[in-house]
Amino acid sequence: MVLFILFTAIGLTFKLKILSLEEKKELKGIFTVKWLLFSHTFSIEEPEESESLPEEPEKLKKDKAVKGKQSEIDLKKTEKVRVTTEPQDKTEVKKKRDIEEREVEKEREVEKEREVEKEREVEKEREVEKEREVEKEREVEKEREVEKEIIEENEKKEKRSIIEKIRGKKKPEIEKAPESGMTSREKLHWVMEAFRSLRRPLFRLFSDLLNGIKIKRLESYVMFGLSDPADTGMLCGFIHAVAGLAYNRCKNCSFSINPVFMNPMVDFKGDMEIRVRIYSLIYPMLKFMFNRKTLSFTYSIIKEKLWGKQKLNS
Repeated sequence: MVLFILFTAIGLTFKLKILSLEEKKELKGIFTVKWLLFSHTFSIEEPEESESLPEEPEKLKKDKAVKGKQSEIDLKKTEKVRVTTEPQDKTEVKKKRDIEEREVEKEREVEKEREVEKEREVEKEREVEKEREVEKEREVEKEREVEKEIIEENEKKEKRSIIEKIRGKKKPEIEKAPESGMTSREKLHWVMEAFRSLRRPLFRLFSDLLNGIKIKRLESYVMFGLSDPADTGMLCGFIHAVAGLAYNRCKNCSFSINPVFMNPMVDFKGDMEIRVRIYSLIYPMLKFMFNRKTLSFTYSIIKEKLWGKQKLNS
């Protein structure tokens, strides 16, 4: 059963479509996995951007409401003026005009009160901002005072240590806390050591994994263009070199590479089918793990870590 699972192949199918133009942008794809009776497809699609309008601030809403009310008041005034033209008696006209003037005066007073309330709200907001600024300044002053106290304490300690040295007393050793993590120099050192010792095993692992992957079918259509025609030509040459390597590994391959030297654009359509056997991936990994150089490198890391811990404990 184990041998049957190891020697069965996993099928991977990729279908991808990319379009990038000034007028239109599109990204779609399908990724299918097949192994024994298991089969599942994953769809890749660029999410559509939902155009959400920015919310209006509260002040603009209030101003719009006030303007709407003022327009209603103006309409009422015009209607009342039209009504006053209809009656013929002068006394009735005068009475109606007096009533209209009183109503207009009341409306003006109401508007003035609203403006006064708005000014008060603005003043309150300003006072709140001033209080916040004052609180920030107080916090900054407190931090400065704390820093001054720390500096003064350090100066006192230095003076005491100098006096103790003059008298012949030894300065009490300060216990340093162990540093957590690795410094940038240590990381760079370990990266260089890993590159020196694991360069060849990693290259072998990469080549063995590529040999274990078999390309059954590969079809692609590429039309591209960059802002600089010289860059377009260089990229075209690189793609042709990669296509030559793919031709050596795949029998059913077809490429269509069309460079565009006038306009920057990308149009790609691809379809690929890959078969991978599990043993072809497990064996190179085990070979890399049990290599003499990888084992010596891991042993050196463990040894240095343990030695550093023993040094701190002692």
